[in-house]
Amino acid sequence: MSGVFGLVDANKGAHHEKTLSRMGKVLSHRSWFCTDYSTDQANGVYLGRIGIGVFNKIDQPCISEDGRITIFLTGEFYDTEKIRRTLQANGVLFRNDSNIELALRLYQEHGMDFLKKLNGIFLLLIYDAANGQLYLANDRFGLYPIYHMHRNGRFIFGPEVKSILVQDDLQPRQDMVAMAEYFRFQFLLGDKTFFQGIKLLPTGTLLRYSISEDKLQIDRYWDFRNIADAPGNLTFDDAVEEASRLFQQSVDRLTANGYRYGIYLSGGLDSRVILGMMLPKTKPVTVTYGLSDSRDMVLASQISKKLGLSHHRYFFNDGAWVPEFNDLHLDLTEGFHSWIHSHGISILEEVRSLMDVNLTGFGGGLTYVDWEDPVLFNATDDLTFMNRLFDLLWEQTTWPSLNATEENLLYDSRLAPEMQNSVFESFRTELKAYEHLPYRQRAAYFALCNPDRRLFQYYTVFHRAFIEQRFPFYDNDYMEFVYSLPPEIIMKRKLRRAVIRKTMPALTGIPYDKDMLPLYENRAVQGMYKLVNKGKSLVNRNIAPVFKDLGTLNSDYENWLRGGLRDWLEGILFSERTLQRGIFNPDFLRSLWNRQMTGLEVDIVGKIAPMITYELMLRRFIDKDGEYEQQN
Repeated sequence: MSGVFGLVDANKGAHHEKTLSRMGKVLSHRSWFCTDYSTDQANGVYLGRIGIGVFNKIDQPCISEDGRITIFLTGEFYDTEKIRRTLQANGVLFRNDSNIELALRLYQEHGMDFLKKLNGIFLLLIYDAANGQLYLANDRFGLYPIYHMHRNGRFIFGPEVKSILVQDDLQPRQDMVAMAEYFRFQFLLGDKTFFQGIKLLPTGTLLRYSISEDKLQIDRYWDFRNIADAPGNLTFDDAVEEASRLFQQSVDRLTANGYRYGIYLSGGLDSRVILGMMLPKTKPVTVTYGLSDSRDMVLASQISKKLGLSHHRYFFNDGAWVPEFNDLHLDLTEGFHSWIHSHGISILEEVRSLMDVNLTGFGGGLTYVDWEDPVLFNATDDLTFMNRLFDLLWEQTTWPSLNATEENLLYDSRLAPEMQNSVFESFRTELKAYEHLPYRQRAAYFALCNPDRRLFQYYTVFHRAFIEQRFPFYDNDYMEFVYSLPPEIIMKRKLRRAVIRKTMPALTGIPYDKDMLPLYENRAVQGMYKLVNKGKSLVNRNIAPVFKDLGTLNSDYENWLRGGLRDWLEGILFSERTLQRGIFNPDFLRSLWNRQMTGLEVDIVGKIAPMITYELMLRRFIDKDGEYEQQN
């Protein structure tokens, strides 16, 4: 994935060209990856940028005329014309019209305060040699992950943890609380990684590193306190009108230049509304993958046919692709994303030949709204809020994870005392960062910075090794409006449904995959469709399977695990290598596996998959197996 990386040694004695080169090498996953470098040996500064050759094609870094300022950029700024005109009116001269040149001029005029003016998805790296400062900044939502470590007078950072692990004198140590969070939630909380001392830069953050003082300072320049509540007299129709306008504006911003655009089209509403807003000005390629009888596959085909699009379908007949592509998925997501979320990775080479940029629906399905928990949004006190949120994270965010009893049984007896209550205490500590917000926005911001960013965003991370992503739902103007609304306006996708009815009526007759009902507003008509669906289900269950029953998932990991993937996964989970680590209670592992094999309980795979991915992560980055070891 594209990003910036580097190493700054405040001691200034050693030379780190080899380390910088190795960082670039472990980040270059495919032949089309390109790197740029800049070094200031006298001050111990070694910087780089990695890209996949789609965005930011101009050579980097951008250097000021006096050589004082060096800038690397990953990503894009939007709506920059007004900013440029203002600077030009103040006498600022531009050498070109690139975003990175704009960042240079903004920094020269305003210092790092200019971040608050930007709308975009980006990572900025600025080195100011005159004042001995290094700055790292990301966009409001942190959509380009960047990890960092500060130790022994050295600051090192990169878009993947492995770029930090290349240091010769670093012996990575596991963060056991992060491990426990992963097993309990299937994602990590806050800024943790699996390794002590290596952190993820929070969203909307400016990091300052003073080289002479060897001092690190991290400040958020934006959070949800900047979002005001919508006016109390705003009606639902008003919200639909404004949401439609702002989302159309967002899509127009992201399709204004000449890339080959594509959409991963599903049976849901997020990709559907993006597609409708693109047409007729932009006609993207659409792609769907999965089981042939899945709702996504059938409904997406109906949508693309209705709109006359070039639609590409990729069928999963079995799970043979999972072990085949697991090493690549692990390399790109570094264990933060379990193998049961790797769907789509097997077709990325072909997708790259079809599109340069995918307009992703990521962020359209607001996790905190999907919880649909009025008690959470209207909690009577902090304890109620904390209790409800904790349960929602493990039970209703992705596949259900370990419950409290299972967590107590999971660990080896020597490790169990250390792990007891560690996840809950870590969760409670993380929650303190959101206490300044009302409960509704506290839930929203917590979800955005944790499950949304630490789990679901990784779908875009591994895709970005092949194609670039643009995020229509993360447009600043649109996001600020949607998050200003009370949850009851957007629950059950009410706002999204209404926007589709208003702006793309041709698509309202095609069912929504979650309930298999069309999007008509008339309740009587909807009721009729519900009765028809119920009648078909009764016939299938009690008489004969006359009507085709479409699967809700595009992949069947549950059955694949019991079938073709069984030997592969058993060979990992019950290997002597895994059990000798002293993490797991072998009896509980076998019990959990046997429950999965019976097929009597659904969603056991959500409890098992993180353990398998975690063990593979240890082999890659602690034991240094395979490709990673060879690159070092």
